[in-house]
Amino acid sequence: MRKRWFKRKLYGWGWTFGTWESFVVIAFYGVANVFTFVAIDKHSHSGSDTLINFAPMFLMLTALLYLVCYWRGEKPRWQWGKRIESAEDVILRGGIVVMPTDTTYGIVGSALNERAVHEIYRLRKRDLNKPFIVLIADKRDLQKFGVVPTKEQNKVLNRVWPGPVSVILPCVHEKFAYLHRGKNTLAFRLPQKPNLRRLLRQTGPLVAPSANPQGLPIAKTLSEAHAYFGQQARPVRGHEGSQRVFDSNGVDFYQDGGTITASPSHLIDITDGTEKVLR
Repeated sequence: MRKRWFKRKLYGWGWTFGTWESFVVIAFYGVANVFTFVAIDKHSHSGSDTLINFAPMFLMLTALLYLVCYWRGEKPRWQWGKRIESAEDVILRGGIVVMPTDTTYGIVGSALNERAVHEIYRLRKRDLNKPFIVLIADKRDLQKFGVVPTKEQNKVLNRVWPGPVSVILPCVHEKFAYLHRGKNTLAFRLPQKPNLRRLLRQTGPLVAPSANPQGLPIAKTLSEAHAYFGQQARPVRGHEGSQRVFDSNGVDFYQDGGTITASPSHLIDITDGTEKVLR
């Protein structure tokens, strides 16, 4: 259990209060500094001695915290007071991103954000009865959807993942009806690309259908995606003081990956433990 907890996604540690874990680590950091200060104070003759002796320990603890957070994937996102927004940032705030996936350009949003999923249906003019494929970073992410593979299903998953194979599994929880659309099954894929897996570890599972309205050719370049979905969202001044709102048709961020020739994933159904190739 300890090993599994240590491997959790740690987004937010150090710079952003993005997870409950960040509060735990900052509290531990504060307690460690207080304990160190008190311990040094007992062996010092004056307040100035205490501060002088404490300064190196404080700097060492701070450097250690920084290195741990950096190692776990949390990077500073500020340059000279100006924040640089990335695809990861947009997804985490519930936005929509057009970006390369492991198969083609996709229009991407958090699978655990119902509003983002509905927005992607709207933008793609997608048949509301057709569920999206969900991208995951690790097989354990299936548990977030109440999916616990059987022994037979695990054998198939271990054989085809990671790779360009989407696998249909049972998902009966009503709270995920916005994803499975009443079919009580969902298709999941564990990509092989390290950069995409790294993003998924930070953002959580994503829906990532191809970047095209239903029935039209898949966008092979960013300019083709722009033609389908419009320009990137831009912040504009609101009507109340300095409030900022986004003037957007729905897509908040575009990430260029050059020209990508579409290569849809294979699709298999293993809901009953046997393997059926659908695509």
